[in-house]
Amino acid sequence: MLSHVGVVHRWAGRIVREGLARPDGVTAEAPDDDSGLVEWYLDGFSSLVETLRAAPDDVECFAFLPAPSPLAFWARRQALETAIHRADAEAAMGGVAPYEDDLALDGMAELLVGFGARKKVFEPATVRLAPAGAPSWLVTLGPEGLAAEANDPGGAADVTVSGSPSEVYRWMWNRPADVAVEGSAAAAAEWQKLAVRWS
Repeated sequence: MLSHVGVVHRWAGRIVREGLARPDGVTAEAPDDDSGLVEWYLDGFSSLVETLRAAPDDVECFAFLPAPSPLAFWARRQALETAIHRADAEAAMGGVAPYEDDLALDGMAELLVGFGARKKVFEPATVRLAPAGAPSWLVTLGPEGLAAEANDPGGAADVTVSGSPSEVYRWMWNRPADVAVEGSAAAAAEWQKLAVRWS
């Protein structure tokens, strides 16, 4: 997992730093010797942060989801990429620290409006995502893909998933989460078909 995140950080950093229009041929490899893995990861993380801070606001480079700018996209995407895998690492150690609400809610929006907007065929289902203290989303799944409505107006849903923003966000990424799932188990399972890739 640390190797994966470290590779992604280097991949993203090079795209921004070099202003690449496409990521073709951009590669990075983790060290074969695990004894140096943590230091290698930290070097890559520091380099990514420095690259994002130094990049001009109007930098032109590849991005694969809608965003106000490529720089805004990469800052958001890498923060959320790191956050979800941080939870994976913590879970392996026996406990997961919650995300701040703003981060979790932004992650929900990215997943629904960004990744979720990509074409995928689902069985018909409606899923209400109800993070505590924030507006809920009504997600409609079907043969044409996923449609997400923010500020859910209410009404019937096949399944409602509720909990803290942090827990609902982790559930959306198919991670263990302390949420209440009320309604159709089949509708909840349909959500799990949402596979996320950059391409």
